[in-house]
Parts: sequence; C-alpha cells; structure tokens
Amino acid sequence: LMSLLVLVVAMTGISSLIFLGRYSAADAQAMTQLQLLCETKMESIVAGVDAAESGSGIFEDHPDTMYQVTTDKPGTPGLLSVRVKTYQNPSNFDNPLEFTLVRWVPDPNFASESAQ
Repeated sequence: LMSLLVLVVAMTGISSLIFLGRYSAADAQAMTQLQLLCETKMESIVAGVDAAESGSGIFEDHPDTMYQVTTDKPGTPGLLSVRVKTYQNPSNFDNPLEFTLVRWVPDPNFASESAQ
C-alpha cells in the first residue's frame, strides 16, 4: 500500500512536469514564429517593398498574428528609426506574446526633404 502511494505521488509530479514542458514548448514555438514574422516585416520595409511609415495590420498567412510599425526621425539627419512589433491577437489568447525589433534605416524621403 505504501509503495502504491509513492507511485501515485511520483506519477502526479511527472504528469505536471509533462504539462509544463508542453506549455513551454508551445510558447517557444509561438515566440519563434513571432520573431520570424517580425524580421520578415522589417526586411520588407528595409528593402522598400513596404513603405517606411507607421501603421498596423494582420498577417495574411497568420490571421492570429498582428503587427504594428512605428517610425520616428531620430536626431541624426537621413536616418529613420523603425520599430516593428508582432503580437498574438489579444482577443484569441489569454496571455498574448509579443516580439519587437528596432532598426535604424536610411530615410527614403531624406533626399526629397533636403532638396526643398
């Protein structure tokens, strides 16, 4: 009877560790997806595919993932601070994850602004 009690306690502890491991693995996978989507959005802005302007939206391929782009002109002329934040849709997740990437890029409008 005593060994059966020890076995039940051990199995309860192991099952809680398995649950915690699955939860952590799911969070790690979601965070990796957020990071890759954030880097993809940033690279499309740097390459000029997307405009370097503030805005937000939802990724077409990942409808539960949203993004927000914020641009700011720092004190250095000719540079633009671009902040891309990807996050899980708060209406679909209890604890939504987010990932933010900031990069200084050449301001595409600098030549036209300095000419005026």
